[in-house]
Amino acid sequence: MAIENTDLGDAFMDHAHQLPPQHHPQQHAHPAMAAGPLPPRPRAPAAPPAPQAGAAGAGALTGPALALIGLALRVPLMALGLGFRIMRFTVFNGLHAAAVVGDRLLPAPLMRAARSAVSAAAAAAGVGGAGAGGEELDPAGQAAAFVAAFKAAYGDRHPRWQEAGWRVACQQARREFKFLFVYLHSPEHEDTEAFCRSVVSHPEVVDFINVNCVAWGGDVTRSDAFVLSQQAQMGVTRFPYVALLSMAPSDNRVQLVAAGSGPDVGAPGLLLGLLRAAVDTHGALLVAQRAEVEEREYARRLVEEQNAEYEASLAADRAREAEREAERKRQEEEERRQEEEARRVREAAEAEAARQAEAVAAIERRRAAALAALLPEAAAGTEGSAAIRLRLPDGTNTSRCFPPGATLQAVFDFVDSLPATSYSRYHLVANYPRRVFLRAAHGSAALAELQLVPQAALFVQPDE
Repeated sequence: MAIENTDLGDAFMDHAHQLPPQHHPQQHAHPAMAAGPLPPRPRAPAAPPAPQAGAAGAGALTGPALALIGLALRVPLMALGLGFRIMRFTVFNGLHAAAVVGDRLLPAPLMRAARSAVSAAAAAAGVGGAGAGGEELDPAGQAAAFVAAFKAAYGDRHPRWQEAGWRVACQQARREFKFLFVYLHSPEHEDTEAFCRSVVSHPEVVDFINVNCVAWGGDVTRSDAFVLSQQAQMGVTRFPYVALLSMAPSDNRVQLVAAGSGPDVGAPGLLLGLLRAAVDTHGALLVAQRAEVEEREYARRLVEEQNAEYEASLAADRAREAEREAERKRQEEEERRQEEEARRVREAAEAEAARQAEAVAAIERRRAAALAALLPEAAAGTEGSAAIRLRLPDGTNTSRCFPPGATLQAVFDFVDSLPATSYSRYHLVANYPRRVFLRAAHGSAALAELQLVPQAALFVQPDE
């Protein structure tokens, strides 16, 4: 059994709407079997007709004669049936060849229109991959129908068939780094029954396929499997037919790794030998592909981690720079606040110093003016004079005798002229009874009028 390794590439064209033929064992005969047609399936011998009541005479027909007449009647019908099948095979394969040529020479819109017309005609004729209502099933529906039919006919021990189109199954095999095991099922072939029951359902075959492959089966009377079977690279010439496919991880090219059909896979040992040889020979390719993908994934993750670390480092640097900038601004703000506070304190001190200097200057001016306006002191005991004793805020006492007719302003002038008077505003207070004398209110009043004659004691009390 030769193992092929052919790049299918773009040869797997989408002919989902192309109608498959109804396969016949003679339509896919192996070249080695071309010397003669396959032997017909054994038929039950026809029961001899019962003798008629009127056949007792000399003209009654014997059994061999009736068999000969029946054979003569069946031959034309068999010839018509064979001719119809040959015509149908020729038409469908002609349509397939025309589709292949048309895809390369004619515009795509024209080919789509042609396929739609052929599909509509086939649907009206009730052939192809149609469902119960006559609608064309999609590849997933066809695969599900095959799985259901296989289980119903041969039981639950079988490879894990994918309920999807073979293209989707190829993608699944590529993701799992496995081969795609393909079984093309021809329900009319005489070897199909034995192959399904004894070979592809054999426990060792099932286990090997499930471990090493993704399994897909398709009925060649349905469009999806029929399209796959018609690819020249597949080399489908006889049934049952199995193949191993693989897909390169970098693109969608499909490679035919191994194929077997007919007697070459007619026993579990033969099929296992084919599969094991293919896996041993080409399994390293999947290992290399897995290693390549894992290396690319590792490199991608490494780059992502490096980028993440770099971004984290940049973010940390930006955060630190932001913190430094915030601290710098805080310090600048604190320095500005301190400078502003110092400026305010300085200005307040300067203002206070200026105010105090101005107050001192005002007191000095007031003292000079008071000294200039101060009345001469009267002699003690002078009639009408007023002897005023003054107690200053610092506890010192002083006295002066004011001449008759003097006003309280003369007392204020005397207090203003004293060196100890360093306050700008004050008032005079007399006890027993308590009275308060203000410069503005009482300055022009005579001392006698204020009952400060002939003597009185006054307290000097600052206003601030």
